[in-house]
Amino acid sequence: MVSQFNNAQEFPGLLSFLTLFSGFIPMKKLSVVSHLAVAAIGLGLALPAWSCGEAGSNRPIRLVVSQQAGGSTDTIARMWAEHAGKELGTTVVVENKPGAGGVIAAKSVLAQPADGCTLFLAGVSQMVLNKFAYAPLAYSPEKDFTPVATLTNVPFVLVANPQTGLRTLDHLSEAARAKPGAINFASSGLGNSTHLVVEMLLKQRGLRMTHVPYKGEPDGVIATVSGETQVMAPVLSTALPQIRAGKLVPLVVFAAKRVPDLPDVPAAPEIGLKGFEDIGWSGIAAKAGTPAEPIRRMHAATQKFLSDPTVVDKLRAMQVTPMPGPVGKLAELTARDTVKWKDAIGDLNLRAN
Repeated sequence: MVSQFNNAQEFPGLLSFLTLFSGFIPMKKLSVVSHLAVAAIGLGLALPAWSCGEAGSNRPIRLVVSQQAGGSTDTIARMWAEHAGKELGTTVVVENKPGAGGVIAAKSVLAQPADGCTLFLAGVSQMVLNKFAYAPLAYSPEKDFTPVATLTNVPFVLVANPQTGLRTLDHLSEAARAKPGAINFASSGLGNSTHLVVEMLLKQRGLRMTHVPYKGEPDGVIATVSGETQVMAPVLSTALPQIRAGKLVPLVVFAAKRVPDLPDVPAAPEIGLKGFEDIGWSGIAAKAGTPAEPIRRMHAATQKFLSDPTVVDKLRAMQVTPMPGPVGKLAELTARDTVKWKDAIGDLNLRAN
């Protein structure tokens, strides 16, 4: 029983309860209360339902997503919400707030109390790339948010409308050089990953195309399929259905190596492109000042999510790589890629209108 009771250190609320009432209960009866508490812990009954930091409250957790419903990010968010809700004993609601490269979503999270009730599904766009597209940025990724967990990493693919006749990156380069600025490329928004991977490609190849930002990834894909724009670099899982249907032509995969679903499409390093190997990471963040206990529990729930065999199979079917790790890994990626992207595209002087 003593070894079991040591585990009560994991349940500070229960220990506080015992401490509070120890002064009011006779020692003999206190012994009985203690043993009942131990039994509750042993049966897994001591873990309280998620309260979001408000006494007596069981309101749902909100996971704010900067992308439209229907895209790959939204799909992953809803998978996490279902799994984490069960793990934490509450409901997790996904809220889509697209636009402005994720600035709208970020500001909506920061407008809420730092109680663990509102989370941010933050990717490299919101934590790093917005620094180069929005000046001054309305939030500080490092100061205004605290990391909860890393989540996934995804590859991107450069695709073209079939009517353009473009079949390879060399074809695109020739067309762009022949008529600088005549080719339009879609993105999910200014400063988004789908924007800046193309900007980095253009810089390395010495090309010029015209950027057309959309409110979200699905809108950009639809525009490229319809011919409103000619090129885009969406997340691979978003583009695959259109590629398989012959509505988009893949030119290059932005990943370290070729992917099984597109074995004939070269990976960026094969054709001399540098820095595209690890550009699609995402994680979960909370408002700075959120107590340590909610963060600990949400991090633990995320690690279980990423190790669940069913989840892993679903993610891999989407060409998504699980990215488990310690709480601080999200901050490490943010610091690393701030340097990386500053070197790659910092001199492009990108600015939101």
